[in-house]
Amino acid sequence: MPYKPHPSSDPLLTFSSIDSISLSQVYSSMYSYYWNEYWLFRFAVMLIGYGTVALPLAIIIIYTRRRYAANKLEFTSCWHSFLLNFAIGHPEYELVMLGTGKKSTGNTSGSKRLLDDSARLMLYFAGLQTTLVSMGFLQERIITQGYISLSDHKQIDKFTDTQFLVFCNRIFALILSGIYLFLHWKREPPHVPPFYKHSFTSISNTLSSWCQYEALKFVSFPTQTVCKASKVLPTMLMGFVIRGERYSRAECASALFLAFGASLFFLANNINNSIRTDHATTLSGICLMFGYLMFDAFTLNWQKTLFDTQPRVSKYQMMFGVNAFSTVLCLVSLIEQGTLISSFTFIISRHHFARDAFLLSLSGAFGQVVIYMTIERFGPIVFAIMMTVRQILSIALSAFAYGHPMSPLAILGLIIAFTAIFSNIYRQYFKNYTVRRRSPLNQS
Repeated sequence: MPYKPHPSSDPLLTFSSIDSISLSQVYSSMYSYYWNEYWLFRFAVMLIGYGTVALPLAIIIIYTRRRYAANKLEFTSCWHSFLLNFAIGHPEYELVMLGTGKKSTGNTSGSKRLLDDSARLMLYFAGLQTTLVSMGFLQERIITQGYISLSDHKQIDKFTDTQFLVFCNRIFALILSGIYLFLHWKREPPHVPPFYKHSFTSISNTLSSWCQYEALKFVSFPTQTVCKASKVLPTMLMGFVIRGERYSRAECASALFLAFGASLFFLANNINNSIRTDHATTLSGICLMFGYLMFDAFTLNWQKTLFDTQPRVSKYQMMFGVNAFSTVLCLVSLIEQGTLISSFTFIISRHHFARDAFLLSLSGAFGQVVIYMTIERFGPIVFAIMMTVRQILSIALSAFAYGHPMSPLAILGLIIAFTAIFSNIYRQYFKNYTVRRRSPLNQS
């Protein structure tokens, strides 16, 4: 009896069976596999999506600037006015402010200034604590927990598209800032810098949020806390790179001691309470946390650069500009990836997911308001320190309230961190006040 090969072992039959499958199905299968298994693939696809928006905008900016330089741009229509605001801005206001700019008075006493700043810091800190604690809880809930299907209560699925969460957050922030600007437009200063400059903040802020969400899947609790405790260091580095900010040796030493003390406190408290996570830290997690820290540091310092323009960009103008770009970028990227419809389908087909996404976006929008107020008033370094102190106090108060013992290492880390903070406060307020009192202008 002659041998007949099995259809699955016949190369020709196998090839013909592959031909019977459409190329779109093969592509879809491969895309889904790489999308679910490799975060770097998701990151690359997202950047390509952003590029499809950034490239046309760059062409528009270059074209408008060349026309403006050649005095060929006529402002006779709304479109040309939009191009002016988008690509050129209003540099004439800067010249006016240089000619008639107000000089800050140095007569305010150090103690009075300290009291005023302390009251504001406490208010901002309370707002940050409220919004960010709720955001952290909801982020952890959405990323790590499953949601029950409405059609089959036995089916529990996790939501994996972190960019859609960023998209929802940006929409709510855009609506909130847009409503405020519409109701109070007469009180707002003219927007001096070109509108496209908000796109840098938008891209870095969106990538920072994405890296933070993705890192939850790959890093352990100690890695998260040590990285976040060291947030002030990349913020100072980016301040030097972007704004040319110079830091004294004492400021650098304070930042290092703060990062060391906070890390020691977090790690000692983690070991003492025997906290465990479902996953260990991987190289992917370290890369994502590094991306989160660097993108976040760039965002804070670039915002400070825009706030330092004269007349100042208001926090609501900043919020609207950043979230307008972020919404467009996320929307285009979600459409190109084909995940927009599936994400909305997940919302309407799962118990409580819509509620959690809404609360996350709402708390994120109000959190942005407080963040912009803090950066506008105190700068990115103080904001980074506030974030570290917030985490320290959360753990310390929890240990005190529930009677959890703190190890000697944790107490030592706490002392080191707050010593660094208070030494910085002393230098910033009291030593500067002493110098002003001894200046010839004050003695005359």
